[in-house]
Amino acid sequence: MNRKKWAIGYVVLCMLYFAVSVFLPHDRLDPRGLAGIGKPSLKLKTQEITNDTELKFEYDADEQALNQISFYFTDNGYVFTQGEIQIEAYDSRTGELLASQTHCMADLKVEAFLGVSFEKEPKGKTLDIVITGRGLKEGPSIWLNTESRTQGNSYENGQALENNLIYNAIYRIQVHYVKNPFLTTLMLLILGGMFFLLSGKGNEARVQEKPKRMAGILGERIKGFCQKYRLWIGMGFLLFLVALIFFYVYDGQVRKAMNSTHRVVVMRDNNMLLPVTQQTRELVQYYTTEEDTLVGLGIRMDLSEDFVPEGSIQAQVRDITEGELLCETVIGADSLLDGQYMGLIFQHTQSNIQGHTYEVRLEFSEELLGSGLSVIVTPEGYYEENALYINGEESASRLSMNAHTYFNIFLKKYFFVMFLFFEAMSAGFYYLAFIRRCRVEKVFLFTILCLGVIYNFILTPYMTPDEKYHIDMSYRHSNTLLGIDQIGESRCLKRADDAEMEFTSEPSLTNYKNIYDGLFSLVQDGQLVEADATANTEAPMILYLPAVLGMTLARLLHLGTVPMLLIARWCSLLFFACMVYLGMKKLPFGKMTLFLLAILPMNLQQCTSFSYDAVITGTILLYSCYCIALAYNDEPVKPKDILVMGILGIVFIYGKSGIYLPMCLLALLIPAKKFGGRRIQGICMAGLFILPVLSFLNKNTVAVNYIATTTEATATVGSSTTAGYTIGYFLQQPLELVRILANTVSDKTAFYLESLAGQKMGWVEIEISQVIPMLFLLLLILSIIKTREEPFYVKSWHKWWIAFVCLACTGIILAGMLLTWTPKDYISIEGVQGRYFIPFMLALSLAGRNSCLMYEKPIDRGLMYAGFIGQLLTVMYLIKAVLIL
Repeated sequence: MNRKKWAIGYVVLCMLYFAVSVFLPHDRLDPRGLAGIGKPSLKLKTQEITNDTELKFEYDADEQALNQISFYFTDNGYVFTQGEIQIEAYDSRTGELLASQTHCMADLKVEAFLGVSFEKEPKGKTLDIVITGRGLKEGPSIWLNTESRTQGNSYENGQALENNLIYNAIYRIQVHYVKNPFLTTLMLLILGGMFFLLSGKGNEARVQEKPKRMAGILGERIKGFCQKYRLWIGMGFLLFLVALIFFYVYDGQVRKAMNSTHRVVVMRDNNMLLPVTQQTRELVQYYTTEEDTLVGLGIRMDLSEDFVPEGSIQAQVRDITEGELLCETVIGADSLLDGQYMGLIFQHTQSNIQGHTYEVRLEFSEELLGSGLSVIVTPEGYYEENALYINGEESASRLSMNAHTYFNIFLKKYFFVMFLFFEAMSAGFYYLAFIRRCRVEKVFLFTILCLGVIYNFILTPYMTPDEKYHIDMSYRHSNTLLGIDQIGESRCLKRADDAEMEFTSEPSLTNYKNIYDGLFSLVQDGQLVEADATANTEAPMILYLPAVLGMTLARLLHLGTVPMLLIARWCSLLFFACMVYLGMKKLPFGKMTLFLLAILPMNLQQCTSFSYDAVITGTILLYSCYCIALAYNDEPVKPKDILVMGILGIVFIYGKSGIYLPMCLLALLIPAKKFGGRRIQGICMAGLFILPVLSFLNKNTVAVNYIATTTEATATVGSSTTAGYTIGYFLQQPLELVRILANTVSDKTAFYLESLAGQKMGWVEIEISQVIPMLFLLLLILSIIKTREEPFYVKSWHKWWIAFVCLACTGIILAGMLLTWTPKDYISIEGVQGRYFIPFMLALSLAGRNSCLMYEKPIDRGLMYAGFIGQLLTVMYLIKAVLIL
């Protein structure tokens, strides 16, 4: 009835959001010093850094805050098992040590930026960065910048270097963003405009005012057919939309990925160059393959800055063992890419060729001789079994090569099956929700379990945060169930097949190949072997019980590694779905809010994994449902209700260091008359609170004692040596706590909202559109609004109590990360993610229910449909993100 007022208020809020977003400064890390390190620069390097080497880099820091400085190391072809590189930063004027960091060389993989981070960010100081080796007879080098003269001076054992070290100085600067806030505000205005437009009255009248244009029998029949079968037409439209979106993804990403090849480096280089001249016009490289299947080989090329792309390379690849010509082609110079491998793809895939010897012959045309083209070669003395001949004479170097082991054509079947499954799921969802009009909880159970299958195959094992840790803990508990003894803190007995299977934590086609090849596999080598595992923190089995049961069942059935991991992950989701389903059945209202919370992309990612978020979030949501149902339904409290709530309260305390302890206070919403009197209510409430408190003390005494007794001298961040904040520090400087909290609210609120819904998935690296979190947050807000006929009202003191409980949980989360994860002198709290707030969002939604803004008719089915479309878009963006090559 007050549509215009609400619309004006909504526009004002959007404009206020835009103004605040533009005028508030944001921290941004700005890298400097990398000028000119493009394609031709990585040719020169320092001498090897050993025990007798000292590199010194003089650098004048800008007036902005220098957060970190690092240097580009290369391993020189060595495989390090010991030794360290120490990097120290001094104030050149006073000699004060500003930062120091030691890097273990065993962790160096080919090349990497290694440096130091500053706890107190220097501004405008002249720094001396000293780099020395420890325990290194043969060591790494630092690449030199041959293209640009960057700021600073470099010295090696006191001698000035002609070229400067390649370095990356990262500054923390404050910027104002305009583009993103403008686009976000525009989208909010469009979404709000559609909502307020459709919420107005008079639509029926306008429809009737239109002149009838459907005349005749044919028009009436078409109209009658559409009215009769409108629901089935709607299903057809949904299936068409799914097909359209999947075709868009296939045409844009899947097709490109499936035409690529899987490549592995078989002869590693050290950026040494072999210029193409008259003396190196003809190159013949032999290679004895260790791979069982090949579809091609690649030779790495280097183009100088003045290279002119004229001429061509005549290339041949011949299988000497079989006497077969596999590839003969002419490659134009204009198609070469600097630093990339020139692909020599075979006419046919070669199988069962392990041990075969291949001859790769390259002949360069006259135009390429002395043109600045070079072939990158390996250090001398490496890969001696693979000879290289230059103009007929054997060389001590070898061409840098990679092997194309297979085409990623399997992705076509992988995502086509996913498309068929999503079509079936869409048909089932629409049938249950709109044709059969089943209860919300039944639609929910079907929807989330099907979405869990999709997420299981897109976000493969190890891709969610800390999943390697959770998998190892689940494996330990599975061993316990099977009667297998534990063997140590960082070791675990695993089946040989499980120990050999490798998944990456970042998106990779190798992960999908592992799933494709092993989906229906049985274990081949079930013998138990010792394998590396993350440290055992003795997390209780109850937190991992669903995944442990799924893993144990798969092992008893002798299933392979892939089905074991996928079944265990899906069992976690099954547990979460059952908890929410039971809670949704009890809820007198707010079912759609719970539905949308449960299918948030971020929540689905966490619950379809080995993470114990499925157990923690599921039990808290069920506990909240019990509290709401007992507070607002007419039924009295039963003994089994108190028993179930007591067990749930104990369970969710054991995860995440007990940060959700205040949720136990939600039970105070239940009125005394439901218990039969205040005395019984007091006893029950005391029991419901004491049980979790005892569990908290039993599980988290060490952590609480550490936080309470940590001093400035002993405070560190996580497992590092970085100094952290302490309680004593804030007792002495309370205004500093206020400043940090204000900065956190200002800087992190947008991130919390995005990560609550899911804008950056995986290890915060799979970025999808900002439209997704905006859509789900808008739907959550719309789901809170009640209908005019709904008899349930939330009392004011209930709202204040709920706000207090949620605020207490938020405070514990922020305090925990402030005192254990945030480095000292950081201006805001680090380490908190929006997903930590999901468990108490259902309770918080009660505070938003009011009698000022209400629906005339229920819109639950529309919200359900919109949430499903949001998940369809999420899947589209996820596929696009994980297949970026």
